[in-house]
Amino acid sequence: MFTRLKMLGAAAVAAVLMAAPASAATVIDFSDGLAGEGGSISWDGMNLIGTNIPIGAVKITGAPQNNGVYEVQGTASGQGGDFMWGSLDFDTSPDNNFISITGCIARLGVGMVNGVCSPVELMYGTFTSWDTSNAANGLIGAVGQDMKAAELLAAINWPADLPWEFFGFAMTTTQLTPDGTPGAVISTDIRDTAVPEPATMMLLGTGLLAAFRARRRQA
Repeated sequence: MFTRLKMLGAAAVAAVLMAAPASAATVIDFSDGLAGEGGSISWDGMNLIGTNIPIGAVKITGAPQNNGVYEVQGTASGQGGDFMWGSLDFDTSPDNNFISITGCIARLGVGMVNGVCSPVELMYGTFTSWDTSNAANGLIGAVGQDMKAAELLAAINWPADLPWEFFGFAMTTTQLTPDGTPGAVISTDIRDTAVPEPATMMLLGTGLLAAFRARRRQA
């Protein structure tokens, strides 16, 4: 009886852990930073297309190493100065569904060749859903799944084979019109989180519950 109670207690603890958010989630958050307004985004009433939108910063938190805010360099220009920033491009249309950020992160040695920026694809993926309900007011949002550059993951000591959750994509623009007339991008935030812990807890909890049920059948 005592053994059964111990097993049940362990399973209950695992269930609580599965339900709890991970306490050390790693977050990689790209934003316009100091780049300012730039690039263009068009909306045909259904799909969104963004071109050469400046990404000036990436904020890394919860990583094994190199947490902090870093400048992103590249080929896009913004109103934040003559500096060339990382570039965001995307298309939500079904036949060309993609999102990509290219650039260099000099302080992490990502995309740098002999001290010179040679842009790499820092993030790439596809959209799962997007919201254009406020597009006429210049506000959009989207989610999707992505991958990161191997150089970037190595720089933060993050294993390339661990899963990433869906990214969240928020953007403020000048007013968009359904005829596809491009609007300028005022601010951008692309945040995604790696949380491998819940998957581990799920496996632990499933195993403990299965063991308890098997024990109960034998009693």
